[in-house]
Amino acid sequence: MFVVVDKFEILNIYLFCFERDWRLRSEKLRKAKGFINFELMRGKCSDIFTTYNCQTKWASKEKFLEWLNSDNFFEIREQTPSNFSFHYSIPVHECYEQII
Repeated sequence: MFVVVDKFEILNIYLFCFERDWRLRSEKLRKAKGFINFELMRGKCSDIFTTYNCQTKWASKEKFLEWLNSDNFFEIREQTPSNFSFHYSIPVHECYEQII
């Protein structure tokens, strides 16, 4: 299994919009070949921003890389583009391969 983790710090005034956009993305992502699971988790809240951790799980690294060049990927990007005005800081992207 291959796990992709994106970490965000989102300005509090945009939380509803951010979560709505990711709900839309997750619905479309279910159609992708090799896709297993999507999770969006809300974390620590400060006076200014809230942290989020988004995880997608894939059958393999290859399936994830194939998805990056698929119609599904471009459809998601087109319909729910990343709105970086929501962000308090630059998102962090990490990938993991399951060992055990």
